[in-house]
Amino acid sequence: MKISIPLAVGFGSALGGLTRFFTDTFLLSFAWANNYTSLFLMNIFGCFIIGLFLIQSQMRDNEEAKVYWHFWGVGFCGGFTTFASFVFLLFEGLMNASALDAGIYATFSVLGGLFALVAGLIIGQKLFAKS
Repeated sequence: MKISIPLAVGFGSALGGLTRFFTDTFLLSFAWANNYTSLFLMNIFGCFIIGLFLIQSQMRDNEEAKVYWHFWGVGFCGGFTTFASFVFLLFEGLMNASALDAGIYATFSVLGGLFALVAGLIIGQKLFAKS
């Protein structure tokens, strides 16, 4: 059965959003976790796995690879990570904490996300290299 790209993105996003909800609930059950740490960890992990999905989809050169990328990369990772929550927590930090704390959170989130993406790409190349 062939699935269209819009459906792949929609179903992937729904799965990613549900996974984010349950992951957030799980992380917040720990005493050390708060909204900031939970979102940070989910976004960093999402950046890492999007690198893995990108490499894996690029190693296939067919229509199935496009659907795979749109389901897992665009849909799932897009639903699992969330820029809107990041911006809201950044705004909340600016209003309720200090500009320095909010700046540190933003810097570590963006740089950490870039680092995780590159790590996912490198590890994905090694894991999924054609033999």
